[in-house]
Amino acid sequence: MRGIAIYTGLRLALLAAVWLLIQAVTPMRGLLAIAVALVISGIISFIVLDRPRDRASEGLSGAFRRINDRIEQSRTAEDWDDPAESGQGDAQADEHPVAEDEGTGRLQDGDECAPAGSPAHGDDGANGDEGCDESEPREGQAKADG
Repeated sequence: MRGIAIYTGLRLALLAAVWLLIQAVTPMRGLLAIAVALVISGIISFIVLDRPRDRASEGLSGAFRRINDRIEQSRTAEDWDDPAESGQGDAQADEHPVAEDEGTGRLQDGDECAPAGSPAHGDDGANGDEGCDESEPREGQAKADG
């Protein structure tokens, strides 16, 4: 982080020097003088401040590399805690098998139900029922016998 502070300080000093030079030599004042000073100091700093900029970028990339390493270590630690990764999730699924007729025609996670009064529900909405009647088949399903 020291390289970033040095580069920023040098860049600001160069900007101030160019701005003072513009103020002393030209009749430009105000925002125009600052804009011209920014452009000129940017061009000069691209050439003159090459080494400090490289050191600043190395320091910054090192900081981001450390952050990425911490994230990867955290992700690896979370993977150890996941029961699906260790094979325990499959054993739990085998303990509770689902029968073929169990749960047919019923809503499952992520399924949606048309509100009462909508054309998909088949009700005129006069009773104000907003829920789904699981005994009625949904669109595209046959009604279960029994």
